[in-house]
Amino acid sequence: MVKVIGKIQPVEIKEIEAEGVDYAEAKIALEQQIPEGWRLIQVLTV
Repeated sequence: MVKVIGKIQPVEIKEIEAEGVDYAEAKIALEQQIPEGWRLIQVLTV
């Protein structure tokens, strides 16, 4: 008999927003909001 263990994570997508005086500052503010275990997959400028 072989026992295996897998780790899974949800495939949930959430949207977060941040502002800054320029793109670099806004992106840093955005990255600071990312919860542990999540990763940033897209950045849009509006």
